[in-house]
Amino acid sequence: MAIIKVWIDEGCIVCNACEAECADVFHVTDDTCVINAAVRADGQTTENRAEMAPLKADLQKSLEAGIVAAAAGCPVTVIKFEQVADAAPEAPAPVKAPEPVVVEAPAPAAPVQAAPEPVKAPEPAPAPVKAPEPVAVDPPPAPATEAPAASEAPAAYVYDLKAAPNRQVVMPKTVPLPSLRTYLEEQAALAAADEAKWKKTLADYETAKAKAEAEGKDAPKAPVRPVPRPDANDMKFPAPQAPTDPDLLRLMEVLGDKVEEAYQQGGEMTCQVHRDAIREALELCREDPALRYEMLADETATHYPAAQGWAFAVVYHLTSIRRHKRLRLRILVPEGYEPASAVPVYPTANWLEREIWDMLGIRFQEHPDMTRILCPEDWEGHALRKEYPTPGLGQRDIDFREDRSGVLMRLAMEKAGNLGINLHPPKAE
Repeated sequence: MAIIKVWIDEGCIVCNACEAECADVFHVTDDTCVINAAVRADGQTTENRAEMAPLKADLQKSLEAGIVAAAAGCPVTVIKFEQVADAAPEAPAPVKAPEPVVVEAPAPAAPVQAAPEPVKAPEPAPAPVKAPEPVAVDPPPAPATEAPAASEAPAAYVYDLKAAPNRQVVMPKTVPLPSLRTYLEEQAALAAADEAKWKKTLADYETAKAKAEAEGKDAPKAPVRPVPRPDANDMKFPAPQAPTDPDLLRLMEVLGDKVEEAYQQGGEMTCQVHRDAIREALELCREDPALRYEMLADETATHYPAAQGWAFAVVYHLTSIRRHKRLRLRILVPEGYEPASAVPVYPTANWLEREIWDMLGIRFQEHPDMTRILCPEDWEGHALRKEYPTPGLGQRDIDFREDRSGVLMRLAMEKAGNLGINLHPPKAE
C-alpha cells in the first residue's frame, strides 16, 4: 500500500495532534494546519482544503504509517488521504508462473496431430488455479480511500512533547531565592571581580611603563582607581540586612539551630527554619505572648529546579492583627518531601495547601483533604512547576468561546482521548 495524496478537510480545530504524530507531513500554524512543502510533489504550502496535495514518489511508502496514525488520532477526523494498492511488485509474480509452463509446452508440441486430442482440456485447468492469485486482496485495496483509517476508533493518544515546538520548556539555570546569605555572596563576588580588574590594570601599566623605559619614551600616565559616584536618587535598593526586629530575635532565641536564616529587607521580616521544625515554628508564632500572629494570611510555594539539595520553597505569610505586623516563615523542601500541615495550627491552610498540591505537587502530612482544588482530579501534571509547558501537557487548547454551537466541545469530549483529559463529560451518579 502507498499514499499518493493527503489533505486537510474543513473543520480542522488546530489541535496539534497531527504534527505531534507525524511532523514530517503536518505543520500546525496559529489558525490552520498545512502539509509540509518538503514532502509535496509540487513543493507548495497551502491549507490543502481545495486541492489534494500529491506526495513525492519516494516518500509515498515511508510516510504511510505516520499519516495513518495521525488520521487515527485526529479528534475531528479531518485528515484525508488517497491510498492505493502497491500492485507493481506483485504483478510480475503471476507472469513468472506461466513461464515454466510455457517451457514444458514446446516438448509435446512436436506431434502436431496431437492438437485435436482432448488431452489439452486439462491444460486450461491451471487457469482456475491462477484465480486465487487475483483474489489476494490486491484489487480491493486499489479503490480504498481514507474511509478505513477514519472508520477506526482513535486510540488513546499520548502527547509527545518533543514533537511540539510550542511546548518546549527551557529550564532555569539559576536559583533566584531572596536571601541575605545570597546577597552577601553576590556582593563579595562583585568586589572580588572589581579587585581583579584593578590588579590587571596595574599589571598592564607596569608592563607599558617598562616597555616605554626600554624604548626611551615617556612613561604612560599612572591609572587612577575610579571612586563610586554618590547616588542622590531617592529610589534605593532595599538590600537584605541582618535581623534587628524583636520578633526575629525571639524566633532565633527559642528555636536556636532550627533557624537556618533570618533577615530583614524593605521593612519585611523573613525567617527560614528547618523543614522538620515548621509546625513548631508556626505554633510558637501563634501562641507565644511576645509574637501573637493570629492569622495565616497566605501560604504558597515556588519551584526552583536548579537548586541543589532542595526543589521547592514553601512560604507562610503570618499577620498579627493586634500589633499590625507581618512575618514570613520559609522552608526549603526537596522533591517528594511532605511537610507537616499547618491546618492544626491555622485552619485557613486547608484550601491553601490544597492549591499548593494542585499547582506544584507538594503533599502535606496530616492534611484532612489532600485533593486538587483548581484542576479536575484526573488532571496530569502540576501547572506551576517549571517543567510544565505553558500550553499544557496535551490538554485541549481550543478557544471554545468561538464555538457557539458547541460542536467542537462535543467532538473533543467524544473523540479526543487523552487529549481531552480535562474535558470528560459529566456522568449521573
